[in-house]
Amino acid sequence: MKNILIMGGTTFVSSSLAKHLIKQGYSIDILTRGIKPLDYKGFRNHLICNRKSKSEVENILNGKSYEYIFDISAYTKEDVESILTSIDKSNLKSYIFCSSGAVYKPSYELINEDDEKGENPNWGKYGTDKKEAEDYIINSRVPYVIFRPTYIYGEGNNLYREGYFFDRIKNKKTIPMPNGSNTKTQFIHIDDLVKTFESAMLLEKKNKIYNITNPDVVTFEKLIIICGEVVNEKPNIIKIDRNKIRDDVRTYFPFRDVTYMLDIKKLLEDGLHVPSISLKVGLERTYTWYLDKKPQLEDKRMNRMEEITLKNKK
Repeated sequence: MKNILIMGGTTFVSSSLAKHLIKQGYSIDILTRGIKPLDYKGFRNHLICNRKSKSEVENILNGKSYEYIFDISAYTKEDVESILTSIDKSNLKSYIFCSSGAVYKPSYELINEDDEKGENPNWGKYGTDKKEAEDYIINSRVPYVIFRPTYIYGEGNNLYREGYFFDRIKNKKTIPMPNGSNTKTQFIHIDDLVKTFESAMLLEKKNKIYNITNPDVVTFEKLIIICGEVVNEKPNIIKIDRNKIRDDVRTYFPFRDVTYMLDIKKLLEDGLHVPSISLKVGLERTYTWYLDKKPQLEDKRMNRMEEITLKNKK
């Protein structure tokens, strides 16, 4: 039985991963700040500390050793450093890090793992911090696997994205969308994500970096239309002319208006789980969860949907 530590365990990705690995019979410890309760059982230990406090991390991890560490909650180099300098690494087979496609420089093309990384104005500090965390791992001499996902969606999502579209469509409200958007992007359902993470433990060769997404490319308009099909209502989309209305897209839309596409050829070549849940099927599952759980979500940045819609009509 593999001995696993999961950094995180209360929010969308980390809790989904923990539940999946528990279901598969793995022995896992969860490390969180202890602010939110865990809504599942089956883990071995719940370790509580603030990972940004070096002394707390050293104290909680003293004498502990794991074969696999899934780091879902790290955003900065310091977050990673506190763990890798505190834990006994003698039995560590792989440090599996959830990074982001935001580490790449802007591109209108399909991006592969060897393309240039660096500052991307679309993602700002989030992307550069993730890149620095990656660099620290790569230079730390521990065996690692780094994943760079695109947009993650699915049951349990705590970000107001697909839930926003469900709300607007279900309540017959207009959906302002940037400039008819031909922006191309990709999505990955949470079930595919956690299965690919799990498959990383089977890799014979470590020190690997992978893009991870469903390979299907869609526009935001197509995404909204599929959400409408799932809800069984035709969405009322209003296309915002960004030449006339130059407001920040994120004040009325849950995604940045940028092309965001990743090549997953390497994932396929190395035999990891390849994401296969179609956007329609994944959104159907998510909508079933949405109707059952009735999540109350919000995005405080999105505070001008109605105003922008009215502006566009003038």
